Amino acid sequence: MASDITFHYFHGRGIGEPIRLLLTVGEIAFTDRRYSVDEFANMAAFKAQLPFGQMPALEVDGVFLGQTDSIARLAARLTGLYPSDPIEAARSDMIVVHQAEIQSALAKMSFEGVPGTPGMKMVPQEERQKRIAAWLETTLPGALRRLEKLSQEGCMVGSQLSWADICVFNRLNQLLDIDADVLHADFPKLQAVHDRVDALPQVQAWIRAHQDDYPRFRAGGENRSR
Repeated sequence: MASDITFHYFHGRGIGEPIRLLLTVGEIAFTDRRYSVDEFANMAAFKAQLPFGQMPALEVDGVFLGQTDSIARLAARLTGLYPSDPIEAARSDMIVVHQAEIQSALAKMSFEGVPGTPGMKMVPQEERQKRIAAWLETTLPGALRRLEKLSQEGCMVGSQLSWADICVFNRLNQLLDIDADVLHADFPKLQAVHDRVDALPQVQAWIRAHQDDYPRFRAGGENRSR
């Protein structure tokens, strides 16, 4: 078992939050090192240590690892949240990739340039809201229906909590921040997955400790998913 783990990423949830949640749920001690965009832009020596010069990055006993899905998969393995059955593992992989595509679509509608990099600009609010509203109506329902169809009873794969549940929970939180009714009655199995992860004591404690990252928690207390 790794003895010294540091997660390097920007402030806020972003694409790094599932990794933080996986380590937290698995009760793996780690240092959560957060950077501003300007701070990271001026850290040439640090960037040179990163496999691809970018974050998120996971430092394990002095070894730096990159690429979000690869880091998340390692975190899942370290915490016992990666399925041991090859078919269930593959199903979990495809679900994690699918939910990441939802995040990527939102990022492209919201930013000009790569989020977290110098020169990145936020799309003007009115235009951003127009793009996202249209996407919520036309594209997102199909993406959620695919996840709903893949869902089991209270989890995404098999009968045990896995990294797919944590990643889907995080993505649903992002969508619920945009539209509190995004799940409504059409997605009961996704709602059950969200609620199961949301109720984990480790997740509850993490959100309480990072309320600035979870606006619905700040605004609505414990009843965040409705």
